[in-house]
Amino acid sequence: MLNKHKLQYITSIIAILIVMTGCFGLKKIKDGKTAFDTKQYAIAIDLLLSDFEKTNNKQTKSRNAYMLGVSYGYLEETQQAIEWLKKAVRSDYGAIAELELAKAYKKNGDYKLAIKSYEIMRHAVNDTRLIDREIFVLNEVIKWGNVIDQSVSINLLNENSGYSEYAAVIYNKDLIVFTSDQGESTGNESYNWTGNKHSDLFVMMKNGSNVKRFDASINSKFNDGTACFSKDFQEIIFTRCITSVNSDAFCELYYSMQSEGVWSDPKKMSFFEGEQVNVGQATFIEHDSVLVFVANRQEGQGGHDLYYSERLFSDDGSISWSAPSIMPPTINTKGNDMFPSGDGDTLYYSSDYLEGLGGLDIFKTWLLPNGQWVPPQNLKKPINSSADDFSYVVDNFSKLRKGEIQKGFFTSNRKGEGKEDLYSYVRKGTKVLVEDPNTIKIEADKILEVYFAGKTKQVLYMDDFDPTSRKNLNGTLANCKVEISNSDTLIVIESDANGQFILQLERDNKYKIVLSKNGFFNEVSEVSTYNLEYPPNQISTTINKAFILDRIFENIEIDLDNIYYNFNKWEIRDDAKPTLDSLSTLLIDNPQIKIQLSSHTDCRGEIDYNQVLSQKRAESAVSYISQKGIEYSRMIAKGYGESAPSVICICNDCTEEDHQKNRRTTFKVLN
Repeated sequence: MLNKHKLQYITSIIAILIVMTGCFGLKKIKDGKTAFDTKQYAIAIDLLLSDFEKTNNKQTKSRNAYMLGVSYGYLEETQQAIEWLKKAVRSDYGAIAELELAKAYKKNGDYKLAIKSYEIMRHAVNDTRLIDREIFVLNEVIKWGNVIDQSVSINLLNENSGYSEYAAVIYNKDLIVFTSDQGESTGNESYNWTGNKHSDLFVMMKNGSNVKRFDASINSKFNDGTACFSKDFQEIIFTRCITSVNSDAFCELYYSMQSEGVWSDPKKMSFFEGEQVNVGQATFIEHDSVLVFVANRQEGQGGHDLYYSERLFSDDGSISWSAPSIMPPTINTKGNDMFPSGDGDTLYYSSDYLEGLGGLDIFKTWLLPNGQWVPPQNLKKPINSSADDFSYVVDNFSKLRKGEIQKGFFTSNRKGEGKEDLYSYVRKGTKVLVEDPNTIKIEADKILEVYFAGKTKQVLYMDDFDPTSRKNLNGTLANCKVEISNSDTLIVIESDANGQFILQLERDNKYKIVLSKNGFFNEVSEVSTYNLEYPPNQISTTINKAFILDRIFENIEIDLDNIYYNFNKWEIRDDAKPTLDSLSTLLIDNPQIKIQLSSHTDCRGEIDYNQVLSQKRAESAVSYISQKGIEYSRMIAKGYGESAPSVICICNDCTEEDHQKNRRTTFKVLN
């Protein structure tokens, strides 16, 4: 049986798109399997073809056929990938070959054949939910596969070569900067994943003429690409993937500024310092105040996810960036979510998990006034195809003719001149959809998904030793333990450096959530996934909730409000019970703590009498709480009489307000 986690990575994206997949790009290899394992697919194909012909061992042939199919898939030779994966399936390589074949069929636009492969896989997996989702999406795609946005026309740029050209961005209003691995790239070495040279940034006129390498201070002998510019074109952020012989290659974002026409030496932007995380594909939004980019951290939904960071200005005028935050699961999915670009309040990006035509499809979303993102909308045909479509950018500097409302560029590896090609598009003012009238809405009982997005915060205090000095705002609390459970499941995760966590829950269920961190009281809550409302035509919804944890002030007394006793009595009055009930809940939620319950009197009356009365009142409070199921061993009753006043004053001079403050019941957490 195929492990269900292997199904979560629905489609892989090729390295020449600089999608941040590490590999031993320079390692010497001697056989096809080693080349395949080290992601040197261009070399692997030649060696695997030879190995396939040489061996008569059925199992080895089957394995080689599978590796050939996957290798051709990574190099965008989809038809070749299909043929070899079919051989692997026929020779009983296993369910993983059928999965790859289904993905290849989908990417080739063979939706009915893809459904057939997924149907076969349903008998080979324990958990069919992801398979059912893919089958459902494919059926939906067939229904609206003929939907064409008649307001959009596209054009393949003339200067596309037999190499890859992709990820165009506007530069200096009249130019575009793009990424390519064509023969003019810097350096002499080949990139063994593709067999071509390492990628560089290039610049050309918008019509595709006068192609030149971009600035020499930006391009290097490594993979450079997927750039973005500030609105004044004086800042560039781009991706660089440094390949090493002895270790995996990891991609990072680099930053450079232009002064008097000269670009500064690029500096690495260390967003995840110390982590082996691939980062890249940045874009500016919100007037260059926010940077959205892609990373493949384990905390994400799966594959590559979108993150954002805010620009910070210090008193000396220097610029820095905030710690990254992951975008919400409305945007990020279990697949790959990548190639973001911004246009005003609209965010464009590509996903291979959302309902699409195959491979990466381009989607758009935008922020609502309440801070929520609109569910992503597929741009449909002709922008999207069954192949990979990405890097959609709006050209706000182009001249619009009558009836035109938008121009721009995007990238696709549909049949063109090379592997990936640049396309221009024109969008006109009237939008007409040609759609199958039998299109139906999503069947809610099949594949609706629920995500829970939480943020852990803390109460802030002016004085670290005074629990009464609470501020009127809360701060982020990082790395909290999060335990989410229902009747038969326990999930344990941790919030990230920004206090955020995301996970998927089951529908029609109720969960208990316990958040904990050393030095803080636990926060306990519940979440229900019954009777949820879903956005129109969407297959997922997100529950958002913030959790605020309070500090534990050990051995510091905290007053319990509204604990009153009748004169000369120690029995718990009804108006005191709600406060003691809340304290009982605190003890239930925090089984790790012990407390001392203390009672104080004012200075009036005999000292010995006040001491005895306060002790009985403290014991009475402990006895009441024990009836809620709290063990006596976790509580100490202590009567102080008049010996520890809150307000120090000469008894005859104390005001009635002073006496009232001194008559109090308190608790403190013992260390």
